[in-house]
Amino acid sequence: MALEFLAALFGPRLKLPADQVTRIPGRAKKAAGPHTAAIQATLDKISGLPGIADVKDSKRLPRGAAALVKELLHHVDAYHDAVREIMGIGPDIKRPGEKGGTNGCVPAPLGVSTIEALHIYRTIRTWPDFPELAKKLAALGEQQFKDIQAGVPGAAGDKVRVGGKAVQQGRVTFAKRMTPCAFLDGSTQRCRIWDQRPIACRSHHLVDPPGGLPPADEAWPKGVKAKNLRLPVRSQVALAQLDKRMALEVSPFLYASLLQLLQLAEGHQINEAGEAPTRMQQDGNVARPANRNVAHAKKYQKKKKKK
Repeated sequence: MALEFLAALFGPRLKLPADQVTRIPGRAKKAAGPHTAAIQATLDKISGLPGIADVKDSKRLPRGAAALVKELLHHVDAYHDAVREIMGIGPDIKRPGEKGGTNGCVPAPLGVSTIEALHIYRTIRTWPDFPELAKKLAALGEQQFKDIQAGVPGAAGDKVRVGGKAVQQGRVTFAKRMTPCAFLDGSTQRCRIWDQRPIACRSHHLVDPPGGLPPADEAWPKGVKAKNLRLPVRSQVALAQLDKRMALEVSPFLYASLLQLLQLAEGHQINEAGEAPTRMQQDGNVARPANRNVAHAKKYQKKKKKK
């Protein structure tokens, strides 16, 4: 038992494909320079929004926050496109959620910032199948926690480092279960939150073999080569500082972070300041606008009375 513990503690650490470090050459950084500046400028705008540090208490985002996050993700995509071109990453190299790239959608996303989680939550909270999705997120989040906790001795299971060996091994164990991401559409094999997906997913490219290996394969994860186009260090630092400024203490694991926001909002939507409150039904779904083009709509009843 002692030898097994020492081997787990000091032995070689498995790296998931998403953890492989890719050096971005200087000419790629230069080509992406305007997009790097735009990312930083947008992060500065978000950080400077009045009330951005009060979301925990107000349970509302500042006016204009959603538009700025969309702007940020647009610049992130432009940055990746510029870097991909210089590094020779062609259209045959798939990203998680693209057709043919589904193997990347089995390991759970890690490294999700607070504003990304809020952006995703605001999108999925309006979905008709949100109650079922929330149950799936809860089940996946609980399983992921158990897999990580299994690698931590004693009662220290709730005090683990994100970059520690227990988390790393737990993530591998979880991926080996071959449970697809909660947001992967099984019929189309496409990501349901493609426009809102985390930056960690946008950065990840499985290059050898193209599309990657399924985690159940014996050669996974060592047999997979990936290129992860991380944001510039300054942008990463700015995102981390924004997380601290918002003080929501949202988990970097996607499933857990969305459940935390659901709890913060007490099951409701997180609106922007000035937005009309989202009407909720008793079953927890967002109330849909009435269809005024059906035969029993009031406008048609009024016409019948006039006749």
